[in-house]
Amino acid sequence: MRNCRPHRIVSCALALLSTILITMMAGGCGGGGGSSTPPPPPPNTSSTQIRVGDASTDRVVAFQVTIGNIILTPVGAGPSQQVQIPTNRLDLSHMAGKLEPVVIVNAPQGTYASAIVNINNPIVTFLNGSGSLVTIPGGASQSITVNFSPALTIGTSPAILNIDINAANTLTVDASGNVLGFNFSSSSFTISTSPIVTESLQQDRTGEIESVVGQVASVSGANFTLNGAQGGSQLVFATDSTTLFFGGLTNVASTANQIVRIDGTTRTDGTLLARRVEGVESQTGSEMDGLITSVIGAPATFLTIASQDGTGSGMDSSKIGAPFNVSVSGMTAGNYGVNQGKMDFTGLAVPSTTFPFDATTLRTGQRISIESPGSVPLINGTIPADKIKLEQQAITGVVSNFTAGTGGAATFDLTLPTTSLLVGTLSPTVVHVFQQPGTDNRFGTISNTKTLRVRGLLFWTGSNFNIIARRITP
Repeated sequence: MRNCRPHRIVSCALALLSTILITMMAGGCGGGGGSSTPPPPPPNTSSTQIRVGDASTDRVVAFQVTIGNIILTPVGAGPSQQVQIPTNRLDLSHMAGKLEPVVIVNAPQGTYASAIVNINNPIVTFLNGSGSLVTIPGGASQSITVNFSPALTIGTSPAILNIDINAANTLTVDASGNVLGFNFSSSSFTISTSPIVTESLQQDRTGEIESVVGQVASVSGANFTLNGAQGGSQLVFATDSTTLFFGGLTNVASTANQIVRIDGTTRTDGTLLARRVEGVESQTGSEMDGLITSVIGAPATFLTIASQDGTGSGMDSSKIGAPFNVSVSGMTAGNYGVNQGKMDFTGLAVPSTTFPFDATTLRTGQRISIESPGSVPLINGTIPADKIKLEQQAITGVVSNFTAGTGGAATFDLTLPTTSLLVGTLSPTVVHVFQQPGTDNRFGTISNTKTLRVRGLLFWTGSNFNIIARRITP
């Protein structure tokens, strides 16, 4: 500052300071020590439908969990990626043998070596040996690491992320089937991705939509938004000229605020298409499904059920696993139905003496849905039913008397374990299975002495159970 006159000292000082700052900034932008690397850009994402299902456990009537989020760890270097799942309350028991869509997200593309699954507030309800419902809560939360072999890839095309939760590997059960406790581990989960296949070939892992129930929140053009039952978030369904509306519905506009049941498909772009939309109840009504735990009267006048899911007025997640009374007095044969979904009834008469469903053939252990014009009452309250439908459920047993038919059809007997919910409700411990040409057989070659699981419609003839198989799995 020797050349600065006194009155210019301040100006010179400022000039020098500016020079120093510029030099420092230039150094910071170079490759020297102390340099900062800008964060990598976020990965591209793909539309990914997340589905959840369960492998059933005897005597469990409700197994509730909330899946928080999933953190994916990539193969090799790179930051972990998070898949955020909206708050939900899932009952896994009614999902036994079936993967249901929960949410559609934009998932980060990449190849992943493992995932951390966050589980919150699990609760299990089971039926003990004396026929009473017992509820056991788990811890507040648990984080489980699941390693993938082979690695899991989320590619550039829309796909499905399947999360199959194995209750048998999670629950501790005694010899009588009573649940003693539970703990999630890596063996509790099978996580995989599946492509969206041609609509006519879709099954639950590859895009089919079967018997999804919820309340329509809004309608926009040919689309409607569904608030799923307790386990689902909002799902947007498209309709087209082939969509069938029934149960009091005439078109997409008539679905507004209604409780509906949907069968459909997933299109290759990841969006959902409703093929069949059934009106269930108005916005002041309700729908609940669960397992029958007792039947009063012959023909039946009252039932008790253990709730597994539901939607509509008065229904919330606190009522899952709880007991309710159901008044069926005065209901006619027309008030009883069978939820066909995508069942194959080829060559079978339903209903019939072989596959009956009415007030005289309701049986403890069957899974049904209750449609009511009113609200769901408080726990242990009575629901006035205006319609009852038989719903699909899963059973496990050992094969005997296998007889092959044509086109993939077969019949066989399934001997149930002594811990089964159905054992004790009938004198035989055997269910007769009808495998259809359209049955989704993931087990492979079936033969005597094999242990397998069947999901389907379970009918009581008055002396034995018959089940029409929708799906057969290990």
